[in-house]
Amino acid sequence: MIVLHAKFFILLLALQGALWAQVSPSAWVIGGPNGEAWDDAVERRIALDDTSRVGAIQSQEIPRGHSVLRELVRTTSVQTQANVFGYVWTFSKGPLRMEADTLMLGWNPRMWDAGGRNALAVAISRGLVDGDGLSPAFMHAERADGSPTADRFFTLDLGVSVPIDSVSFYPPQSGLAEDGRRQRSLFPVAYEVSRANNPVDWLVFEDENASAGTDGYHPLEEILGSTFTNNTSIVSLRSSLKFTRFLRFKFGGVTSTGILAEVEAFGRGFPAEARYVSKPRSFGEQVSLGRITWQFTKYRQAPSGEVFADPTAPVELLIRTRAGIDDDPVDHFVFDEFGRQVHVARDAYYDGPFPRNQAQVSQINGGGLAGFRASRSDDITNWNSWSVAYQVSGDEVRSSDGKEYLQFRFEIKTEDPLAFGVLDSVAFEVSPVLADSVIGEVSLAGLVGERQGVVEVPLGVDTLFVYDIRTVLGTGDRPGFDGIELDVPSGARFVSLERDGVELLQGAEFSQETSTGHLRITFAEPITEDTAVRLQFRSAVYQASIFLEGRIFNSSVEISSLPQSIESGDARAETGSNGIQVVATEIKTRVLGDLRLSSSVITPNGDGVNEETIISFNLFDVNSATVRVEIYDMAGHRLAAPLDAVANAGPYGPSWGGHDGDGGLVAPGIYLIKVEVDVDRGTQTLVKSVAVVY
Repeated sequence: MIVLHAKFFILLLALQGALWAQVSPSAWVIGGPNGEAWDDAVERRIALDDTSRVGAIQSQEIPRGHSVLRELVRTTSVQTQANVFGYVWTFSKGPLRMEADTLMLGWNPRMWDAGGRNALAVAISRGLVDGDGLSPAFMHAERADGSPTADRFFTLDLGVSVPIDSVSFYPPQSGLAEDGRRQRSLFPVAYEVSRANNPVDWLVFEDENASAGTDGYHPLEEILGSTFTNNTSIVSLRSSLKFTRFLRFKFGGVTSTGILAEVEAFGRGFPAEARYVSKPRSFGEQVSLGRITWQFTKYRQAPSGEVFADPTAPVELLIRTRAGIDDDPVDHFVFDEFGRQVHVARDAYYDGPFPRNQAQVSQINGGGLAGFRASRSDDITNWNSWSVAYQVSGDEVRSSDGKEYLQFRFEIKTEDPLAFGVLDSVAFEVSPVLADSVIGEVSLAGLVGERQGVVEVPLGVDTLFVYDIRTVLGTGDRPGFDGIELDVPSGARFVSLERDGVELLQGAEFSQETSTGHLRITFAEPITEDTAVRLQFRSAVYQASIFLEGRIFNSSVEISSLPQSIESGDARAETGSNGIQVVATEIKTRVLGDLRLSSSVITPNGDGVNEETIISFNLFDVNSATVRVEIYDMAGHRLAAPLDAVANAGPYGPSWGGHDGDGGLVAPGIYLIKVEVDVDRGTQTLVKSVAVVY
């Protein structure tokens, strides 16, 4: 456990040609020259390599000439065969022997026979992926009456999509079968091999026959090879290098016996996705979370094998976090005597046996045998949900403040098998909390106590909001706070402020500052005891749904603590929303609101009257939309662009004072003001005319 007593700032320093995240020794840094080792912080990871670059972690390169279906060096018994990433094969399709839950999907490779929901690879031995080509592992015996054999097919789910360009299979190349025939001559005469990358439902858990609408065998998306006249003992199917997650093998339709000793799949490059999940980290007390910083570099591998940095490579890093109050973010369930799932402690779950057959668990019938493991799921009572992915290094951590534990995960994804990413380090800015708890609740003025649930307002209509904040300092040595900052819609205006039911005097007891998207209150004296604050402001809402998030802060240099986020909850008994979400009751089909000019005639002659026109409009329900305000003459020539930017929902009011793009005054006449916004659903445009008179 690490107890933190100060705000920790993150500095990015150049070191040996790379940037490393550096913080004070008590902050949480993973990787880099001084951070915690990736392997020490990990709960589980897949397709990652932390040995190629000191302190860094990267996508694992697929070894050339080695089948991805088996581990590089045997570290497990025959009963626990593993793939190239070290994850153990499971020989069923559905929940059976998968701990009856979906948390194993995408990690463990699987093999199953036919397409049923709980299909098992009963007749297909682990020997097919053990690297031992001497012993038969699968046999499709000829019929005694000489008629063609029925189709037999089995499917491999590799768990992680890997670039594959070759698939091979063969019988033992020495020895004799029971009837005295050479085993190497008992190769499959008829086969079809296909592959797919998309994890559709019927390739994950569902009954394939019902979901795909096809009884029996059907190939996957791409057929790698198909014949009824094979005469080669060792079959090797070459293909283009493509990401592949599923392989399907079909045999039958001939009169001969076919046996297999081994199935292999080869490739090169890097997996489509590599994943890392950290262990929950305890800071020893409740903390506030500041910024997350990292250093990530994109690389390409040339056909020659040379590796070089390439910032344009189609690689992305997706980091997410969640915070909680205990050391286990997962709920565990076992079956009781009535076949119901009941919540148990982690140890009790793993003490129970996992299901081994259909009698012990049936997801279809919704029951299971008492005491057996049932399912696992994320704990949403004691832990936050995973945050959305952070966009840039330096983003504020979006998980809740006031928790003791933090967990993070990341994925490195690539669209090119020969492109990959290297993550040097990740660092988290942390400090002790200012208060034991900070709860916020939004409501509408005049309707306090009458409304329940989410606050609803008309879209684009100016509204008076009430924001209640309740803080609990507790009995501990909390430093308290002297300010509040709220995230508000653009154009918000402060109205009033109360503390414990008494209205405060602006200028004497507090000061306020309003900027685009923010409303900031600073108290004259710090608050070091439990208190209730009520803030009123006016604003219009320009999104279908917003969260009025906020935080308390302490501006004292002696305290030097991070701001603490305001959590959604019941801040005031008579207020009914119990949250900070606001939704619009009217969703406009247009994202561009009405266009208004402060004056339809401008006279830019320097007398201070009608020197310019303000071009007013609203954007509704958009994020990062391209907005252009352009001036044209009547011949269609573009003269100026008062606004050309990426913008979010809100009110806008650029101005034009009769100047062209070079700063000169235009000639008297009629001009067109064009407002255009580009969004996913298309381009919307409004035009108004303005007269220039001298």
